[in-house]
Amino acid sequence: MSKPTREATESVEQLLDALVEARQAIRATEVALRRALKKAERGADVATAIIAANPAEARQRVNDALTAVEQRRHDVRRTVFAAALEEGMSITDLSKAWGFSRQLAARYAKEARGEV
Repeated sequence: MSKPTREATESVEQLLDALVEARQAIRATEVALRRALKKAERGADVATAIIAANPAEARQRVNDALTAVEQRRHDVRRTVFAAALEEGMSITDLSKAWGFSRQLAARYAKEARGEV
């Protein structure tokens, strides 16, 4: 396995880990908010019930998880571009495969080649 292919595989694995963490953070927030709503339905003050769910901590955990996902997505694009370019794919083909402009694909290609 070539170095670019190995790096692309590793970056996909890291993205999968980040997606798991994001899913867990979102699910934990969902559970906490549903519990808070149930308290409100039983007569508790909505604001008090939500505040008891520690929204600042939940918000930060979700934000951190989504930031990690976005960084890992970027890494996947960069490393897959490097592997694909080494294998002879064109920037145009990559832009079509990823569903974004050729200009953005050219930026990823430049980054993949270490020109940034």
